[in-house]
Amino acid sequence: MNAASAPKKFFYAQPAGRLDNSSMAVHWEHAIPCFRNAPHVWNVGGQDNVAVFLLDTGDGCILFDTGLNPETFYLTLDRIWQSGHDPRDIRKIFLTHWHWDHTANARVLHELSGCEIWLSREDEIEHQKHAGDTSPFRVTPYAVTDFYDDDRPVRMGRFTIRTRLCPGHTPGVTSFFFDDTDDATGQTYHVALHGGLGVDPMMRSETLRRYGYPEEMAHRFIRDCYELAELPVDIALASHYNQANIVPNIPADTNDYSVFVADYAWGDVLRNRAGAVKLFYPETYPEAGKE
Repeated sequence: MNAASAPKKFFYAQPAGRLDNSSMAVHWEHAIPCFRNAPHVWNVGGQDNVAVFLLDTGDGCILFDTGLNPETFYLTLDRIWQSGHDPRDIRKIFLTHWHWDHTANARVLHELSGCEIWLSREDEIEHQKHAGDTSPFRVTPYAVTDFYDDDRPVRMGRFTIRTRLCPGHTPGVTSFFFDDTDDATGQTYHVALHGGLGVDPMMRSETLRRYGYPEEMAHRFIRDCYELAELPVDIALASHYNQANIVPNIPADTNDYSVFVADYAWGDVLRNRAGAVKLFYPETYPEAGKE
């Protein structure tokens, strides 16, 4: 089979036995290695549900998200060390959205490194609204120090990181875009991370009503997905591993990021998620499921 006809490795895949509340008693059975996702990006989440990305800027480190929960934080801490980095060198944490499974260890990492904690203004409202919740969100207290501004990229070391508000999964989901150049080859890759692609039940009309969100949020998510899908992206990072069938494709050589260079993955996954939300609103999207 030639490369042109080879099946795609990366696509939206339903979760299959990944770490969730029912398997927390044996969370070590869901441990995965640290692996390199791009020239200067490592996945250091350590478990098979929620990703944590470490960016080596050459002037300190940035983290995207902070890990599933306090119980698995030791895996994240260990994977940061395995990547060759010191967690005390973290300068910024970029939270994709406010949900507990992405923010659980923000405070601990801030206490460890003194890093900034970034979030969208829209999701800081949600964070504060749910600060006392115990279930299902279990927000561990942390203090946001900075807010994204989509008109002002964040520059640090080798990276210029652009943000984009992408409401849907939450009102303040943020996506990230940056270029990363391989020092050895000189090859530059366009890298992107969508901050929230979970749609069921979050974007069903009844769920939106329950949380006081407008139905328009679901329709904006659809429009944004189709628009963003047209952007040239060489490496699509996935905040949950099932969002792009990541775990089965972790290479034996965990330093070899080349397996993740797949210029189709970003667009395919975003169009898939837009199509999934359309199915919730058949009167608005009669073409849903027939595309």
